[in-house]
Amino acid sequence: MRAAFLFDPDRCTACEACRVACGIENNEGRDTGWRTISTFNPQRHPALPTRHLSLACNHCDTPACALGCPAAAYDRDETTGAVLLDPEKCIGCRYCSWVCPYDAPKFDDAHGVMTKCTFCAPRLAAGGQPACTAACPSGALALGVRESDEAEPSYYGLGSFGLGPSLKIEKPRRGGPPPALAIDELVLDAPSQPMPSRKITLSSEWALLVFTIVMPALVAWLGGGVVRTPRKPPLLVFAGFGALAMALSTMHLGKPMRAWRAILNLKSSWLSREILFTNVFLLLGVGSIAVPHTSVALGTPALLAGIALAISIDGVYRAIPRLHAKRMHSAEAVPTVAMLFGIVAGAPVVTIAAGLVKGVLYGWRWATKQESVPEPFGILRAALLGLACAPTMAWQYAFAVALLGEIIDRAAFYNALEPSSPARRMTEEART
Repeated sequence: MRAAFLFDPDRCTACEACRVACGIENNEGRDTGWRTISTFNPQRHPALPTRHLSLACNHCDTPACALGCPAAAYDRDETTGAVLLDPEKCIGCRYCSWVCPYDAPKFDDAHGVMTKCTFCAPRLAAGGQPACTAACPSGALALGVRESDEAEPSYYGLGSFGLGPSLKIEKPRRGGPPPALAIDELVLDAPSQPMPSRKITLSSEWALLVFTIVMPALVAWLGGGVVRTPRKPPLLVFAGFGALAMALSTMHLGKPMRAWRAILNLKSSWLSREILFTNVFLLLGVGSIAVPHTSVALGTPALLAGIALAISIDGVYRAIPRLHAKRMHSAEAVPTVAMLFGIVAGAPVVTIAAGLVKGVLYGWRWATKQESVPEPFGILRAALLGLACAPTMAWQYAFAVALLGEIIDRAAFYNALEPSSPARRMTEEART
């Protein structure tokens, strides 16, 4: 049994008293952003019900934020059950806000760290209740308890993620949708509910774009050099691009001087694993190039670390909840490493097999209009992929051509990447 927020949709008027109270309690009267009010059918179209959802952190049994945080900045207060964030440990990578399906963690631009609802843990410990529930004038938001074996709540925008949120939703007793015939006649005229602003954009994540292009390329180049020693990358090129990619990745952090903390949650964070394997790969790779006669002795474990790095890069993004089913993307790191490795190692079977996988995935996205890529870039990317797999081209040129195609595809990946959130899911439900 654990303390939980109780929400009654029939009583909520979206007055935002809960938001105001949260700001007064936690941020000297300024809005914390920790509690949000999302509305289904804000245009009040008569064919659809209008419903509100007041939501903050759900202090889940299995918190996605804590599992994803590479810096181990999250902990649970066993007295109150609150999942708490220590700002002194946070590196400001924002990853917890990407993997949380309830959009609970918020980035504090002024301090460069994440913040989130604390469940008003001191008030709970003293026998009181959170400020938001105490301030609700209609009784729509209250404090109660939730049994550990209770089913997850179901409501507009919530979704089901198996995290065990400390939230209970009263089943609406009024205001249901009109008869099916009325919906068929009226819903076609319903105005489209605008999608909330994006959390991830290509322009904001360009440093991560560079990192996720450079590292798979270095892994493939070094691996090909293990098979064919004359093709191994020059030391200065390998070390220089590796150092550049690492340096750029820290630009994403709100607290770059705490970057060392990024490897503290190897048990559950793909981001921690990505950083660890990046360092191991680069150290072993530099050694295999710099020290004579160690191309195989150090290069082989470096390649294995690089493969683990590619798997971790993909794991980072696969852990992010999406609006639509997560499918393998043609720009993912593992198939990219395989194709580029085949080019450098002179293994056309590997190159063509990986290229076919990427081509099929890319063609499916193009045919189903999964991404809004300008047609010239789409055609160029397909042409570059086919050209890179041609067995008659010198490997250096094929590698460069393939890499250019991967840059285009990875840019499309980031351009389409957006975590699912209650507001986005609610908008999607209203549109369908």
